[in-house]
Amino acid sequence: MDYNKVYKEYYKISLWLIAALYLIGMLVVQCVMRSSYIHMLTISAVFSLLTASIYGGAWKAIAIQSPAVLGKFYLAASALRMLLAFLVILVYALVVKNRQEIISFAVIFMIFYLVLLAFDTIYFARLEKNNKIKN
Repeated sequence: MDYNKVYKEYYKISLWLIAALYLIGMLVVQCVMRSSYIHMLTISAVFSLLTASIYGGAWKAIAIQSPAVLGKFYLAASALRMLLAFLVILVYALVVKNRQEIISFAVIFMIFYLVLLAFDTIYFARLEKNNKIKN
């Protein structure tokens, strides 16, 4: 298996998903005329880009070094990403202190988080399934 190719494909699809979510969000911002959502979208997109990049790079490194540990990696990386997501929402809540903005941010952020979580699950489940069939 070519790990670089898998990582590049994963990152490319992640980037497209994040861009699509961001553009859909910008369309909603234009429709409801709430410019305060722009920074919420930006924070969510940047978090998603960083975590997708780190997740993909870590996956590639572990897949090359010790592929037998990948099952534990998927669990640990998902848990770490969830804790980081909670931390970002908590920090935003402490900074903003406006209940309505916190709820709006949490909803927007969780949409990005859940879409990428579903993508990661589907992408790597298919990859592992195809890899087991070939072996």
